[in-house]
Amino acid sequence: MIRFKFDVAGALKTAGMTAYKAQKTGIISQDTWRKIKENNANISMKSLNNICAVLNMQPEHLIYYEKDAAEEKEIKGKLEL
Repeated sequence: MIRFKFDVAGALKTAGMTAYKAQKTGIISQDTWRKIKENNANISMKSLNNICAVLNMQPEHLIYYEKDAAEEKEIKGKLEL
């Protein structure tokens, strides 16, 4: 499962990004902003790109892969079909 390494919503706020500004400018959708606030890293690559641009960071500074045995079993099971 992909996870954020830190409080991305807090970092965006520190960088001057508000939910209103994100939506108004189209940089981050309302749904994506909600996910980020909930620490849900299931966002689009375009959103990840925009966050990297705002925070001046590389994707690997924002996210990491955390092994989840159940999820991995489910995915690998689908490959065996």
